[in-house]
Parts: sequence; structure tokens; C-alpha cells
Amino acid sequence: MSTQREFEFTFAHFDALRKQAHNYSGINFTDDKLEMFYARLAKRLRKLGITSFSEYVKRVKQDQAEFSEFVNAVTTNITAFEREPHHFAHLKEQMKTFKKSTVNIWSAGCSTGQEPYTILVNILPFCRQKRIEVKVLASDLDTDVLSKAQAGIYKVKDVEMYGQAVKKQFFRKGIGPKEGFCMVKPVLSECIEFRQLNLFYPWKLDRKFDFIFCRNVLIYFEQKKKLEIIDRFASNLVPNGILFLGHSELIPRDDPRWKNIGTNMYQLTGAG
Repeated sequence: MSTQREFEFTFAHFDALRKQAHNYSGINFTDDKLEMFYARLAKRLRKLGITSFSEYVKRVKQDQAEFSEFVNAVTTNITAFEREPHHFAHLKEQMKTFKKSTVNIWSAGCSTGQEPYTILVNILPFCRQKRIEVKVLASDLDTDVLSKAQAGIYKVKDVEMYGQAVKKQFFRKGIGPKEGFCMVKPVLSECIEFRQLNLFYPWKLDRKFDFIFCRNVLIYFEQKKKLEIIDRFASNLVPNGILFLGHSELIPRDDPRWKNIGTNMYQLTGAG
């Protein structure tokens, strides 16, 4: 432990907190994230007037509002395969009763690509069996992260949650200087159109979507802008289409167009 830290932060503190974050978000926080946890959460301790991480661990367990702040702090700008896995489980269930020949999905704010690739890993085998074409639009404002997403190169440990059969089907393991990395296979990348798009301004798209994922993106906008973007999403969804939001992002209960069908999952039941 560094003697220069303002607060004592042991591995036990880190382990307790990362387990809570993992159980909620699905993100696997490796040991090398300890310093990141400290840097981001020390700000929360100062703001709350808490003097120890032992006290903060208890606070996160008992206070739902602070739990949300905690998850925001440690997951902002972090993306991962299978993040918030309940969303992908629900998507797979929805596909079992899907009747059209093509499913259109938008990953809005796709960052470095883990979300759109996770979508495909979860549904592509079933869709191929049922002869359903899968079209994914993956958009982001940042051209640098879009380039990384298109390249589709990740650390092997980033996909360690998948079994050997899945990894063999969808990822090519690097050798030599590429050892420790893997690349998504064309079977995934050929289903995705990557595009730069700024959600802050009105946009035009050439089709409507059956599912839209926009998770941990709206937290960056003021409330008025959030509602404007949600309105636009409604116009981009087919009737009964589903919008997946991040863990701290909610649609107002008094909006009659949307039905809450699960944790941060909303179905468009009214006219978009």
C-alpha cells in the first residue's frame, strides 16, 4: 500500500468493491484496476465526508443512491464483452419468437466494439439456424474508438468468459508478436456497419430498428437533451421495439409510449 494515499485502500477493499461492480455490470475487473478504483472512488469519499474505505464499502452495500454513483465512477469509459449480461439474455429470448427475415440492431455509443460483437456472439448462431439475417449499426462520436472497433483486436483475457467452442467460432488467436491478443473473425465483422454519429444533434438513418442499445451514454447529457434523444430513439424503433439503457439511465414513468419490461429495458408500445 502506498504511504502517500489520502485514504488507506487495501486489496481486501478493492476486492469487495470490484465484486459488487462485477455482479451488477458483468465487467471483469482485473487486479491491475486497483489504482483506477482508488483514484476514482477517493473523490466519492471526499464528497461524502467519509474517512475510510471500510466505511465506504458498507455505504455502497446499504445505500442504493451511492451504489449507482459507485458503479458510474468505476465503469465510465470502460467497456467489456458481456457487460450487463441480463440485456443479452433478454435479447436471446426475444429472438426465439422473432418472425421477420432480418433483425436490425443499433449499438449507439459502441465505443471500442465490445457491445456490438457481444450482441452477435449471443444471437448469431440461432439466427443462422433460423435463416434470420442480422444487421448491426455500430455508431460512436469518437473516430479513434471506431477505428479500434473496426479492427476488432482485443486481449485474450477480454474474452475469457467464453467457452472454447465460442472462442474458436468467433475469434482468431494471435501468434508470435500478436500472442496474447485475438481478432474477431469475419463472421462477426461482416454483420456490422460502423459509422460516426453524434447523438447530441439530430440524425437521419435509412431504416428502423428492432432493438437499440444505448447504454451508459445518456449519463453524459443534461436531462432535457436526454429526453430529446429518447424521443429520437422512439422514432427509430419499430412498433414494440426495445431500447436497452445503462444501469443508471431511466425513462420517465409518465411517458405512455414506453413499457418497462426489465432492468433498464423499455418496449415502445405507443407511436414513436
